[in-house]
Amino acid sequence: MAQASRFPVHVDEDGRIVPLHPERTRRFRGKDAWASLHLHPGVVERSQPANAYLWGVVYAEIARQTGNDPDSIHYGLKREALRRGILEPTFILLGSRLIEDEPTTRTDSETFSRYVDWIRHEAEHGSLTGTAFHIPESQEAA
Repeated sequence: MAQASRFPVHVDEDGRIVPLHPERTRRFRGKDAWASLHLHPGVVERSQPANAYLWGVVYAEIARQTGNDPDSIHYGLKREALRRGILEPTFILLGSRLIEDEPTTRTDSETFSRYVDWIRHEAEHGSLTGTAFHIPESQEAA
């Protein structure tokens, strides 16, 4: 089974990919590999304020509107966002198995914002519950 690896790189003036930590690529030496580049890679985990907004405002309002628990809301919306291409699937290697990772936990801020904006849009247009409702933006909720 193929191993997945994520690490920061620099693309030089000639378009060459240069790992910022070459020791992370040693095991790939002499092998063909796929690369996926993302401009401005985000921090490993989303920030505490972003997490608080997602769970304390976005999911809390949907829970209030639907009566569903926030965990069910999270997994349901994550699956739908993956299906629609809002989020890209991510994977981690667990022993010899490649398993799906949490795409909302380890994501760049642009993708996370797109995910939250998509949820807010769906709520405003009644697509989540059949009835339109407002989810405050992060600055409104502060």
